[in-house]
Amino acid sequence: MMKRVSGCTALLVLALVLAPLTAGFAQYATSDVTIPTYLIELDYETGENATMGVACETIVFRNLGDTNRSEDACIAVPEDSEIMQVMKMGHATDAAPAGVAYEREGEVLCWNMTLKPGGMAMYSVRYVVPLGGAGTSDGPDVFVKKLIDPEIVTYPIVSLILKVNTDDEIEFTDGSGNILEPDSASPEDDGGVRYMWTDQVAFEELHVLLPQPSHSQPIDRWITYAVIALLLISALLYPVLHIKNNKLRGNDRGLSCSGCSVCDKGGDGAEDEPDAGGDWEEMDEIVTEITQSKEDLIRKKKAIFAVLSKLDKDHDAGEVSDDDYRRLSRNYKDKAIEIMKQLDKMEE
Repeated sequence: MMKRVSGCTALLVLALVLAPLTAGFAQYATSDVTIPTYLIELDYETGENATMGVACETIVFRNLGDTNRSEDACIAVPEDSEIMQVMKMGHATDAAPAGVAYEREGEVLCWNMTLKPGGMAMYSVRYVVPLGGAGTSDGPDVFVKKLIDPEIVTYPIVSLILKVNTDDEIEFTDGSGNILEPDSASPEDDGGVRYMWTDQVAFEELHVLLPQPSHSQPIDRWITYAVIALLLISALLYPVLHIKNNKLRGNDRGLSCSGCSVCDKGGDGAEDEPDAGGDWEEMDEIVTEITQSKEDLIRKKKAIFAVLSKLDKDHDAGEVSDDDYRRLSRNYKDKAIEIMKQLDKMEE
């Protein structure tokens, strides 16, 4: 059984905070820097023996003070996660995201951030993380996000959004096992649900208990690892596709997006163009342009290496037979070699 959870467009989360931000901020008078919006998006794939996830966190920082702030912004990530990218997102339709230098020690991930008085900055962090043992009877698969820690995360979080593209029942608990109820759960056009906590986040950890998979026939190893590879490639490619699509759809009013649930439901002027669904001919051209680029080949290479790493761990743990390991690793190594040959030609 496979479950896929993909989030709304992370880049357009700024639409939620472009409106006046005075209401509800009196309680943060002692903290100059706050997080008006913290968005968590998750892709997860449940195979025969394990559940793997690709998580994307989009964090909006705002300086409510009257002085410049330059400091290390830190968040907590799962200790067994593998960071794919940390990016600073643009504030306009023609602003491309830029990679950010970061440092990591265990679960602590930090990068330098500069904020002008009244200014905002938005960062996106994407990583791969194992989520459990395929929902065995010993316990459900779980995604754990540490939100508050005096030694790591020190900024008040005004609102938390978790976008889940599945209508299966999901449970939320804190670090002590207490049930957490979101302030709202809004159905999405894609069949999923958007969960929101809108009154200052007080719980230190959010545990997302994933639905138990039904007992079905084992997934063929080819399918399992191919799906993981596709999830990783899609996750790496998505920001580029969205930025290029935004450039085509930019208008004088500022931020715009086709089919973004954050923008559609929370952004200014979101109802002005209800039928904006994207021009598929334009999108085909964009996809063709990207798939032929050096950057896309590098993304695919990273995704394949991540799959090979997962395959090695499964083989070492005895979850993959020697025959399957040789067959699958040879296939993905051949793909990696072909990509590296193409990259070498581009360097000539």
